[in-house]
Amino acid sequence: MKRVKVGFWGIDSILEFVKITSSSRHKMELVCGSTVVDAKSLLSVLSVKAAQAVELVIHEDCCERLLERLDPYIEHGSLLDRAHHLSA
Repeated sequence: MKRVKVGFWGIDSILEFVKITSSSRHKMELVCGSTVVDAKSLLSVLSVKAAQAVELVIHEDCCERLLERLDPYIEHGSLLDRAHHLSA
């Protein structure tokens, strides 16, 4: 299982994220606090707070290609997470 923070910077980024995740065979979800949603569902991804980093949980260890495709979201999630911790 892999867990990474991801972040979004607008509706276009969410649309592209769902396009990437839905084309993958891996089972995955987004976790935001106590909320867990399907990472392949546009409506579900739209329901999480876009202004903060959320955790992407991929239920497989061999997912390097997927992680490479999601790298911009992982980088943005890292930035949002750091900013959140600085303001807390």
